[in-house]
Amino acid sequence: MVKPEKFVNEKLIFNSVSKNLNFDNSDEGSEVDIMKEITKYWFDNKVKTNGFSGSLDVNVKKIDITKLKENELFKITINLIIEFKEVSQDLNKEKIYKVNVSEFGQIKGSFSINDQEALTLNTMHRVLNSVSNKILELN
Repeated sequence: MVKPEKFVNEKLIFNSVSKNLNFDNSDEGSEVDIMKEITKYWFDNKVKTNGFSGSLDVNVKKIDITKLKENELFKITINLIIEFKEVSQDLNKEKIYKVNVSEFGQIKGSFSINDQEALTLNTMHRVLNSVSNKILELN
């Protein structure tokens, strides 16, 4: 049985007044749509601005989800490319962070469809947790 994992993402704070989230990729599918919704929630709740001028554009360049199901094995791999572009009009300065993250999860043995869905959601959240950690290291 796969249990939902708890992730405590620290807030990412950028020196800007406004923020925008864009999805540049044209990937489609139910899992990609779910990943986009989770990303929107993460962006709204964990990506914060704290400045007097400037803007932050977060561009999701690619969401690639691969599933493999054979006999008693289920594996999901998620690759995410996301770019943070922080522009300061006052200083005429621009910072760009391009983050490429790959996470996977797998279960073996006897498992249900609910276990597969839980593993998929856990992996999606783990991808965004990795993005947060990488940005915190860089910022």
